[in-house]
Amino acid sequence: MRGERQVTITDVAKAAGVSRATAARALGGYGYVSDKALQAVTEAAQKLNYRPNELARSMITGRTNTIGLVVTNIRNPFFAGIAHSVSNILESQGYNLILSSTDERLEREKKALEFMSRRRVDGIILSPSSSNVGEHIASLAKKLPIVLIDRLLEGMSLDYIGVNNKEGVAQAVRRLLEAGHRRIGFLGGPQWLSTNKERFEGYKEALAEAGLELDPSLVRKGSYSTEEGLVQALTLLKQENGPTAVFSGHNDLLSSLLMAAKELGIRIPHDLSVIAFDRMEWLDFLSPPITSIAQPVDEMGRAAAELMIERIKGEKGQVKEVRLPVTLIERESVWPVTVQAGAVR
Repeated sequence: MRGERQVTITDVAKAAGVSRATAARALGGYGYVSDKALQAVTEAAQKLNYRPNELARSMITGRTNTIGLVVTNIRNPFFAGIAHSVSNILESQGYNLILSSTDERLEREKKALEFMSRRRVDGIILSPSSSNVGEHIASLAKKLPIVLIDRLLEGMSLDYIGVNNKEGVAQAVRRLLEAGHRRIGFLGGPQWLSTNKERFEGYKEALAEAGLELDPSLVRKGSYSTEEGLVQALTLLKQENGPTAVFSGHNDLLSSLLMAAKELGIRIPHDLSVIAFDRMEWLDFLSPPITSIAQPVDEMGRAAAELMIERIKGEKGQVKEVRLPVTLIERESVWPVTVQAGAVR
């Protein structure tokens, strides 16, 4: 059985009483069209149930109305929230989204960017897998807009949406210092990522403000893998003169820290106070709920999507680096060090 003939721009133009060129400009959103003609074309298209030929339109306008989003781990609630927020904004503005997750692997990132370039996306929102390897990104940025999210690229001037990592961690460490803690451990991620570098700087800054010297034995940095994170956390907690409090710089590392504490029989917050970086709903359901530095995930995704749309529409201007504020959310994982010392096991 033959299907119905697809409605064309010529059909819409005839129904609207305008030329085909005028109908094409009205439906494609480019060039000049009078208000009267635009209304007539819009009404005719709706009446005829017109569906545009995306390939043909992209050849005329040079746009596909498609934006790429490349994140490092879509299973991470942080990046899932970013993707959700970006998708909502793009859909409301008539854009489609292509999503790729690289699993923190540079080769997968390169393949994802190459694929999106071949698909002629109008721009790419990217969280890079490394902050110091970006030649492939610099090359692509000459062809289309790129907005970095969460992580910066060293030595490159690209639009960026992130948070004040340094101040967020400094705020967390100050909270622990206020509770009387002086031996505060730091469990951080790989230092080739800008976010982790900034968080470690915040840790050191808060200690220096309090007149405390950095104790290397209280610092453990490595990958985000559960296995390595557990090794680092166990090494940190097993010390004879170990920490009375620990700041965890990533949600995966928090999981490793909690596993290590359980394995060693260390109770939170009775024996160890903990503050984590990130906003995860499951923190409220732990026993005890974990105090954390919350990132404004929805706002980050929205800001990245809106900035990308601005660039696609031709707004040049200076490169923008947007740092959104973070928030300390008090829960039940921090006790004064004096209370910890007197806690009955």
